[in-house]
This record gives sequence, C-alpha cells and structure tokens, in this order.
Amino acid sequence: MLDTNNVEDSCAEAILGAGMDEYVIVVETGYKLASANHKVTPTEPMDRVAAERMFTEMMDGGHPELLPEKNDTSFLEVSPVEFLRLHRAMGGAVELDRVTLARVHDTAH
Repeated sequence: MLDTNNVEDSCAEAILGAGMDEYVIVVETGYKLASANHKVTPTEPMDRVAAERMFTEMMDGGHPELLPEKNDTSFLEVSPVEFLRLHRAMGGAVELDRVTLARVHDTAH
C-alpha cells in the first residue's frame, strides 16, 4: 500500500529543494543627454507570475512609486521583458526611462 503522506512530503521537499526561480523588475529613470542624474531601482525578488503582472501594470501606468507619472510620454515595447518610456520635457529635451523584467541568477562560489 502506498503511503500518500510520504509521497506528499517527498514532493514538497523536492519542490523546496529545487527552489523556485525569482524575478526582479529593474526600473531605470531619468536618463537625459549629458546628465548623470538617473536612478536605478530594483524591486524585491518575486515569483514569475507576480513579476509579470507587475511589469504589465507598470506598462499600463501603474506603480507610480517606482515609475513616477509624467505627461506627454510614449511607451515603446522593446521585447516581452523590456520597455522604454520617452518623455518630452520643457524645451524639447527627451528623458528616457527603462523597465526590465529579469530572472535572478545565483552565483556559484
């Protein structure tokens, strides 16, 4: 007879032992020509579903705490894991923000 409790425990240990992939969203804001005043903000690691949801919400204008709202902007989807936001400031200067969804790779030492 199969002991289902042991099977469940073994599966749980295998899943935990294998580790789940973690993802972060890296938000780079304020890039301007001839200016070093930009900011790089990574999120805390999260699972893939949560990271993809947050990334999509940011592309739709959500999470102003990470990507502050600005008028007169264009969103450019570079790839499924990266988009740019271009903002025309007063005087015609262009400001660039970049948002990247990335999988965390642990380094082996």
